[in-house]
Amino acid sequence: MSRSLSFESDPVDQPAASDALERATWCALRVRVGDRFASRIWDRELNGERTTLYVPAFPIAEWIANNWWFLFHEPCRWEAVPRSVGRPAEFDWTRRHCLRAADSALLLPNLFVFHDGHGPRVEWRPDASGSLPNMPGEFIGYGAEPLDAGPTQSALGEFVRATLGRVSHLPDERALELATLWRSIEKADEDERQFCTLAGTMGIDPYDPDTMTEELASFLEEAATEHTLPLVLDLAKVSGPGTIEERWSWIVEASRELGMLSGPRLRFPDLPSRDLSPAEFGYELARKVRRRLSEELGPLPSVEELGPLPSVEEAANRLLAGRFRVVARNHVPGKEVQAIVGMTLRGEVIAAGPEVPSESGRRFQVARRLFHALIGRESCPRLVTRGFSWDQKASRAFAAELLAPQRALMARLADDLADAQFIDQAAGEFQVSSMVVQRQLENAGAGLSAD
Repeated sequence: MSRSLSFESDPVDQPAASDALERATWCALRVRVGDRFASRIWDRELNGERTTLYVPAFPIAEWIANNWWFLFHEPCRWEAVPRSVGRPAEFDWTRRHCLRAADSALLLPNLFVFHDGHGPRVEWRPDASGSLPNMPGEFIGYGAEPLDAGPTQSALGEFVRATLGRVSHLPDERALELATLWRSIEKADEDERQFCTLAGTMGIDPYDPDTMTEELASFLEEAATEHTLPLVLDLAKVSGPGTIEERWSWIVEASRELGMLSGPRLRFPDLPSRDLSPAEFGYELARKVRRRLSEELGPLPSVEELGPLPSVEEAANRLLAGRFRVVARNHVPGKEVQAIVGMTLRGEVIAAGPEVPSESGRRFQVARRLFHALIGRESCPRLVTRGFSWDQKASRAFAAELLAPQRALMARLADDLADAQFIDQAAGEFQVSSMVVQRQLENAGAGLSAD
């Protein structure tokens, strides 16, 4: 079955609805993700479970259309989908990506749709007991799934079109506005879709002149060529209207002065499947790299497969036949862009970015740059950033496993409980931060002592 998100609806007569659009579009709705239902609810009156919701379709269709470019292109700005909206950025992002934001007065699941850097993704969460006292029940399902973009777009588009068909006879300005917006989305040509994709990636409404200024629109149209689009998308995922142009200037200048004409094209053989999660992909690639360093290329001095890595640069040059060079390039506007990785005409891979103060931080950063050198086959350089897209998450997992393998840490652990002293000692031995060791142990299932 296709991994798609769909809204299955059947018209329901609801004469009590005071709003004409809601009355015309009232329906029995089920929210399906593949072969699962994200609309599972515990009904207090029935004292049982059901998957059908009785709601008007119009607010949902309106939310889908208004947020179309965000749903399919904007990444999550944090390591995980926020559970609260205490900060303005969290509130705004949730409004664009959470189905419940379509209408807070409706019984809708706490379901999020966003781009994870690899493709669209859906996550839905159960409600805490007693958290919806004024509703007939609480949602009980949980899930997180990657989505097939094409089938999901088709399914959501069909829902919007069907809803518009049910209100086409009504002289309501809201229906006319939705119909106009949907025509713009459906009729967008390739250039318009690319422009809207970039705007959506940044969290900017491409149709709103207050946020999509003429200056920003001109910049996006000029910067995003067929050759540079992946690089501009990397930047758009971590930049806003006030920062993207300045950061782009740094990227262009660094690329020109260092002679980076393309992305790295020395792809590591036998890459893991992209169907894996970012963490699984990064871990598996790191293990393959260590095995290749140990078995095929000959061990680094005094290092076995699970031992500390003395030099990330030396390991990189063994893998890339001496063609990997780290260059200090400071004065990047802001902290979100951490490096640019590209290839020169002579086939040298250059990883350029700000100097990192600590040695452990520098090693981790160089390992992340190596990740992008190993997986890339793009027409343009790529960025290492503080973002949380699929590639950026995978690069962190790769760096952690390359520098401090889980098996090595667990082998040094006397039991399944690690205390602060062990973490600090392991961090010193593997020349990584204590946080890297702690995360590696947690992901391996080790307990952490409070002492």
